[in-house]
Amino acid sequence: MNFKYLWIIILTACILVGLYHIFGVGGFSYPEYNLRAGQVSDIELIAPFDFPILKSAELLDEEQKISLENILTPYRYDDEALFAALSALDKLWAVFYANPQANSAQKAQAASAGGFRLQETDLGFAANMETLNTTYNKLRAALENIYERGIYSDIDSDSICVYIRDVPVIQPASYYLQPEEALAELIQQVPEAEGLLQSLKDQFISSNLEVDEQILSELTRKSINEIPQTEGMVLQNEVVIRKNARVSERDIIKLESLQAAYRDRNLQKSPTKQLLLALGMFLYSFLILILANHYYEMNSKDSPQSALDFFPLNFGFILIVVFGVITNSLFGINNLLIPFALTVVSAAILIGLDFGLLYGVCSMLLLNPFINWESYTPVIFILSTALVLLMLRRQKAQPDYLYIWFFLLISNTLVNLALSIYKSDTIYILFRNIGFGILSSAISVAGISVIVPFYERRWQRATRKTLLELQDFNHPLLKQLATTAVGTYHHSLIVGNLAERAAEAIGANTTLARVGSYYHDIGKIVNTDSFTENNEHSNEIHDAKSPTESAQIIKNHVTEGIKLAKAHNIPQPVLDILMQHHGDSFIRYFYDKAEKQNLEIDPDEYQYPGPRPQSKEAVLVMIADVLESTIRSKNIQSEAEIRKIVDETIARLLREGQFDDAPITMKELNTIKQPMLPVLGSINRKRLDYPDTHDKS
Repeated sequence: MNFKYLWIIILTACILVGLYHIFGVGGFSYPEYNLRAGQVSDIELIAPFDFPILKSAELLDEEQKISLENILTPYRYDDEALFAALSALDKLWAVFYANPQANSAQKAQAASAGGFRLQETDLGFAANMETLNTTYNKLRAALENIYERGIYSDIDSDSICVYIRDVPVIQPASYYLQPEEALAELIQQVPEAEGLLQSLKDQFISSNLEVDEQILSELTRKSINEIPQTEGMVLQNEVVIRKNARVSERDIIKLESLQAAYRDRNLQKSPTKQLLLALGMFLYSFLILILANHYYEMNSKDSPQSALDFFPLNFGFILIVVFGVITNSLFGINNLLIPFALTVVSAAILIGLDFGLLYGVCSMLLLNPFINWESYTPVIFILSTALVLLMLRRQKAQPDYLYIWFFLLISNTLVNLALSIYKSDTIYILFRNIGFGILSSAISVAGISVIVPFYERRWQRATRKTLLELQDFNHPLLKQLATTAVGTYHHSLIVGNLAERAAEAIGANTTLARVGSYYHDIGKIVNTDSFTENNEHSNEIHDAKSPTESAQIIKNHVTEGIKLAKAHNIPQPVLDILMQHHGDSFIRYFYDKAEKQNLEIDPDEYQYPGPRPQSKEAVLVMIADVLESTIRSKNIQSEAEIRKIVDETIARLLREGQFDDAPITMKELNTIKQPMLPVLGSINRKRLDYPDTHDKS
C-alpha cells in the first residue's frame, strides 16, 4: 500500500479534531441549542451521559416561597427596652426626690418640666417618702418581671420562637404580652400607680422581642439550600428531544439541564480527558479517511496520482463538516439545509459512482459528531444521495446539472415522504423538510457545476459528459480524421463498435472504450498515405524507404496522436488508450522485411514505445484494433474462420505479455469473444448484386 497521501490524511484529521473542539465541545464550553417552547424541533437529541433534570426557575421560586413561609421567625430579647424603661423610672423618681417637701401639684409640675406629663391626680402615692419608695420598688420589680417574660407587637403567628443563648425556645403567643397586656399587668401589680402608668405608658412599655436578623438570614440560607435543585434523571442514550416533535416547556428544562451538565463537566474535565477526547476523535477520523483515500487510490490506479491529487478529496470532507458547523453550531438552523450532495455527487461524477457511494458514507460518518449524532438527517442524506447515484448510473446520456437537481428533488421528496408516513408527521413538517431539501439541492448543484468542470480540466478526467462530447463527430479531431484519413476513420468506427460490445459484456466503461477507439489512430492524420487503409498503393511509398524508416513512420502515428490529443485537451484516460493500444509489440511486417534483406536490426526500432495496456478498456481497444485489421485483410468464408482468428489473436497477445499489466482475467477475455463476432462477420460481408431493372433496348 502506497501511503503517499498519509500526510494529507493526518492534516485533515487534525483539522477535523480542531473543528470538533472549537464547535463541538469547546467553542461555548458546551453545545448550544437554539430551541424554544412551542416550535418544532429540527434535531433529535440523545443524552450523551446521565444528567439530573434541573427544576425550572418558577418551580424553585414557588418552593422557596413555601419553604420560607414555613420558617418560624427567630426573635431575641432586646435589653435596651428594659434599660429605657428603668432609666425613665429612675429619672422620674429623681425629680420626686429633688422636691421632697413639694405637694402633689408641685411634683406634677416639676415632672412635666422634666418631660413627664403628669396630673396631680396621678401622684396619690407620692404624699410621703415612704409610699414613694415603696411604689418605686414595686414598679421596678414589676417592669423587670414583665420584660423578662417578653413584650411583642406586630406578630401574627400563634407561636413565637425566641433564641436564648442561640437555643430556640418556642412558646405560644399567649405566653408573651402585648403592650396593652403588659400595661394591665403592671397596673395589677402596682394599682396605686395606675394614673402614672396610664399617662406614661409609652415611656414604660415597649416591645422587647425583635427579629434576630442574623439567625433569620442563616435559617433562610439553610432552607433554600435544602430545597432539591433537581427532579429526576435523564439516562445516557435516552431521547432528550425528538426530531420534528413540538418542543415543550419540559423539553426546554431538560435541554437547559443538559447544558448545565456540560458546563459542570467541562469545569471538571482534566487535561488528560481533553487529550483522550482529541485522540479518540483523531483516530475515528483517521480510520475513515484511510478507507476513503485508499479506495480512491485503488479506483484511480490506472492514472498516476501525486500526493496533491488527494487534497481535493480530503478538502471535500472538511467542506461538508464546515457546512454542518454553520447550520448546527453557529446558526442553529435545520441540518437538512446542509448541501450534502455537493461533494458526494461531484466525487461520483469525477471518480466513479461506486466511489461516490463510499464517499457519501464516509462524509456522513465524519459529519455525524458535528450534528450531535443525529439519526434522522443521515438517513435522508444517505438514502436520497444513493438514489441519485443510481439514477445517474442508469442514465444513458450524460445528464446536465438541471437533471441532477431534478434527481435530487425527486429522491429527497420520496425519502421524506416515506419517513413522514412512517412517523405520522404533519403536512407542515413534510413540506418544511421538502423545502429544506429544495434549498440544499440548489446549493449542491450550484457547487457541483463549479467543482466538476474545474477538476475535469485539472485532472483531465474522462467523465461521461466529457466522453460524450468527445464522441460527437463534430469534434475537430474527428472531423479532420474523417476528411483527411477516411480509411482510418471508418476503421476507428468499427473498432469502437467492437470495443463497446466487449466492454458491455464484462462491465467495463463502454463509453470510454468507444471514445478511446475513435481517437486511437488520430496520429495517422500525419503521413496519411503511408497507411494501407487510406491508400491502397501505400506499398509504393514504403518500397522507396528502408524497413527502419517505414517502421518509424508506423510508430510515429502513436507519438503524433499524443501530440494532437494533448493540443486538443483530450483527457488522460483516452490518452492512455492512445498510447497503449499497441503496447510494446513489434511492427512485424517491416521487422521481417529487414530480416529478409539481411539488414543489421535494432529491435527497439521496430517496437512500439508502449506502455502495455493498463486498463480493461485499453485491452479491448488493442484486441478490436488487431481483429478489425486482420479480418479486413482476409477473405473470410465462415464464422468458424472468424472464431479461429479471434482465438489466435488473443492467444498471441497473451503470449507476448501484452495483457500482463491490465486488470483483466481469462474469463473476461473469453467472455468478450461472442459479442464481437457479429460485428467482425459484417466487415467482409458482400452486398447482394441486385439485377438491373432498366430496359435494355
